[in-house]
Order: sequence, then structure tokens, then C-alpha cells
Amino acid sequence: MSRKQGFSLVEVLFAIFLASLSALVLAAGMPIANASRARADMYNKATGLAQKQIEAIRSLGYPNATVAQLANAGLIDSTTPVEGTDIYSFTNVDSANLDNPARILSGGVGRVRIQQAELDIRRIIIEVRWTDRGVTKSVRLGTLIANL
Repeated sequence: MSRKQGFSLVEVLFAIFLASLSALVLAAGMPIANASRARADMYNKATGLAQKQIEAIRSLGYPNATVAQLANAGLIDSTTPVEGTDIYSFTNVDSANLDNPARILSGGVGRVRIQQAELDIRRIIIEVRWTDRGVTKSVRLGTLIANL
């Protein structure tokens, strides 16, 4: 009995079929993965902007966490509210004008809400909004600043 070494034609065709199918499944998932990565990147950028704005306001302390002082420090655009009675816009998070929500995010807008939560506690809420494929997305972070 002689035994031949190698693969039969059916085995080779089946291996090619499996390799092709695996490549197609992988290629079909790439656009979804890229879109998810881009969305996650926008959320990360927005969260970073909001965190940086909160830290800048917290660094001023309770006495300076007022509308007038935040405007003087350049952390809000003006003392005129944009929405409601206690919401103010911000375009720059730092003095270098690098962390501008409109520059970093598509249709990016930054908002700061300042509320007197208790006698010696101020609530600061930062919201960063942007547009992703015609849908408005947002990240909202808040903190409390106490008069210690």
C-alpha cells in the first residue's frame, strides 16, 4: 500500500473558502469599528474639555466662582447668560486658545452653569455639545465648590 503525501483538492478548496469567509467578516467589521472609534474619540475630547474647565474654575476657589470673576479670568465669554438665568458660554478653556470646543469638535459649544447650592456651596455644571452626523451629542460634568 502506497500512501501519497499532500492535500486533496477538496481540502484545499475548503481551506480557501474558510480563509475567504474570515477575510470578508473581518473586512465587513472595519467600517463599524472605525465609526465607533471616531465616536469614542469625540466623547473623550468633550470629556477632556469639560474636565479642564472644571479644574480651571475649581482652582479659583469659592470666592472667585462667580460670574464676574469667571468672566475676568476668561473662563466664560461674558456675564450675559445664554440660556435661562444661570448658563454662560465658554469658547476657551485655556489662554492659548487651543482648547476651544468649536475648534476641537464639530459644531462644538461649551456651557457653564453656576448655582448657589447651599449657603457656602456652589454647584458648577459644565456641558460640552457637538454635532455628530446631524445629531447633537453632549457631555455634562459637575462639581461642588465649598467655602472652607
